[in-house]
Amino acid sequence: MLRRFSSHPTDAVDDVDDAGPDDPTVFQASEDDTREEHRQNPNAGKMLGTVIAVAMLGAIVVGGVQWIERERDVVPDPVSWTSIVTADRVTGDLTLRYSDLAVAATTNHGPRVSAVLDGGGAVAVVLPNQVIVEPFNLLPTTLDIPRGHRVTALPTANDLSVVIGDDSGGNLAIVTDVAGLRPVVMDLGVFTDEPNPRYFPTDIRHDSAGTLFAIADTVNFQTVLVTPTSTTPVYLPDLALAVHPQLVVTSQTVGDRAEIGLFDPNGDRIRTISTPAVRGGAITTDGERFVFVTKEGRIMRVTRTSNDLKDLGGLELPEGETVNTVATVGGGSRLWVRSDHTAYVVDLSGGIRGRWSANAPITEEPLTMLSRCAVVHADGVSRLVSLLTGRELNEVTGITGMSRSDDGCLVTGVRSSDRSGVLVGEFEMVTLAGRRALALAPDATAVVLSSDTGPVIVDVDDLSAAIGGANPASVRALDTGDDLFVLVAGSIDP
Repeated sequence: MLRRFSSHPTDAVDDVDDAGPDDPTVFQASEDDTREEHRQNPNAGKMLGTVIAVAMLGAIVVGGVQWIERERDVVPDPVSWTSIVTADRVTGDLTLRYSDLAVAATTNHGPRVSAVLDGGGAVAVVLPNQVIVEPFNLLPTTLDIPRGHRVTALPTANDLSVVIGDDSGGNLAIVTDVAGLRPVVMDLGVFTDEPNPRYFPTDIRHDSAGTLFAIADTVNFQTVLVTPTSTTPVYLPDLALAVHPQLVVTSQTVGDRAEIGLFDPNGDRIRTISTPAVRGGAITTDGERFVFVTKEGRIMRVTRTSNDLKDLGGLELPEGETVNTVATVGGGSRLWVRSDHTAYVVDLSGGIRGRWSANAPITEEPLTMLSRCAVVHADGVSRLVSLLTGRELNEVTGITGMSRSDDGCLVTGVRSSDRSGVLVGEFEMVTLAGRRALALAPDATAVVLSSDTGPVIVDVDDLSAAIGGANPASVRALDTGDDLFVLVAGSIDP
């Protein structure tokens, strides 16, 4: 079964007064010893005052440093929403509604809607051979989809970033900066003049906001750095590990050692640092530090201002195991680290927020940079866990056909034991009583449900009451026959 080593974040400070006499984490002096010292030393009072003053000063300095360290790595707010886009997949009719659910706009760009992608308050509709970005605009941006290519959206917080690429390699286009006056199309084949480009959609590294993109060039064994503000790419040696508007980190691995390169986004090398082989990492929000995990499970840090390599601690891996996967999650504030039989949530101060072990190999549902929760599978048990605190939120064993909110904290699927639809979050597991979850809010706050009278939108907090027959104020009818629903991430009412 899945075992969690700790039920609390490791940096949580428990009250010393609540500690037991055998608690190894709290040093407790003998009261008799301290009293005897006071009786024998007439200057004990002065000395004690001095010690207390020094201790308080030290505590203030240490506490201030810790505060500064943690303030640098503030967890970004979840991506919220206000707008809803509905679509008729067959006819292609699209409808935009704001928070009052009144129809704000309608359009149609052709039948057979495959998907509606969203992000940064914008949407793109995917048709069999085209993708239309900002379809409700008077002048939407239309791009052809080459044969064999597919269209996806990158998990960026501040903008919609659409990728058109071939999973087996080829040319690649990124459409972004949709929040600007016009979407920007970055065609890598055009930008680089590469006659036989071979870029993979899965090899894109980007910052959390979606302003800088690093793509592996497998033909020339380098990284191509592009931004919507320039048509001239920047070329970096080696492969990109992490991207930030102020810092790009690359790595070249030979055996058990790696050369980490720190670069300005304009391509100027800041410094090169030799490290153990790196599995993955993230750049802090201020763009000053890169925190990473090595193949052997060491948590380390480098900075743009020093050649020093700081060891922040290690992971307790089973004998003979190494780290397999490191994923950046929590808006860039956490690392999900996994070996075959262990998994960890690590913050960018090097603290271990949660850790688990299992007898059988551990797996997880796919994660993105926006993930704030994960579904973890091990030893026949599946659990929903927080990627911010490391806490286990709910058990989701036996649920098939899972769909999840953008932050991963709301899960829907079919319970295999009775084939009933369920919805699971931090609250509880709610049986949908014959209804279906048609769409989930990106921040896990609401759900679109089917009903006998048509689709309704319900706040998650009122879900149990609504399923039970009550009529909470948050239950609102959408009054449509459409069959595709998207609660638009990052949308704000005009």
